[in-house]
Amino acid sequence: MTVIVALKNKDEVVMGGDCAGVGWNYDIQMRSDPKVFRVGRFVIGYTSSFRMGQLLRFGLHGCLKID
Repeated sequence: MTVIVALKNKDEVVMGGDCAGVGWNYDIQMRSDPKVFRVGRFVIGYTSSFRMGQLLRFGLHGCLKID
């Protein structure tokens, strides 16, 4: 289970998530790679596949128009 939260007030948005990963035998591991990160002006959060998170984090630079 993943928790990702975003809060918005007048001037800013704050977004964060947990750092746990669950293995095939349901053991909980603390991950060092974040589930919430910035890509240019975007803030992205993901769940499920850590490989998908890596693709989103490092592979989107060529796909998005990033200022």
